[in-house]
Amino acid sequence: MVSMAVPAAIVVIGLVAEGADAIDWPGAIVWGVVATAVFTLFSMMGTAMGMTRMDLLDLLGSVVARPGSAASRALGAVMHHANGALLAIAWAFGVALVDLPANWATGLLWGAILTPLALLMMSTIGSVHPAIRRGEQQDPGPAALRFGAMTPMGSLMGHLVYGLVLGLTYDAWPLS
Repeated sequence: MVSMAVPAAIVVIGLVAEGADAIDWPGAIVWGVVATAVFTLFSMMGTAMGMTRMDLLDLLGSVVARPGSAASRALGAVMHHANGALLAIAWAFGVALVDLPANWATGLLWGAILTPLALLMMSTIGSVHPAIRRGEQQDPGPAALRFGAMTPMGSLMGHLVYGLVLGLTYDAWPLS
């Protein structure tokens, strides 16, 4: 997906320009997964309160499993948390590249940057998602608005929470 090209480019440029030792790899991975868990809970609360109809874990997992199944949601959780770790690595390299502190403020900024990338991915996922193409899973549509008018705002809030948790934990508890 094009939306992952930006974080992937940041990692590649960071590795070349700064070297592999420029970031706390265990910290980025662990705190990225923790921040994603908080994001996921936040997302589930939005769904439970009727703010969105999007079941993010099922949407992701149904790329390879039957939509609505326990396997789809479990695979979606693995995919989402792995993506959260990769995005945390990109953030760590990004702040190293521009010589900014890896803290709550840059984490919050990263969450804001991730929101349009996520909404772009949701806007285009229907063209490649097998279950959506077969009509077994709803296409999120532009900015995921087919899941409800509050979905983009929920995405922004969830990504801000992700960035805040990532920045706070990575800064406060380095793991290497």
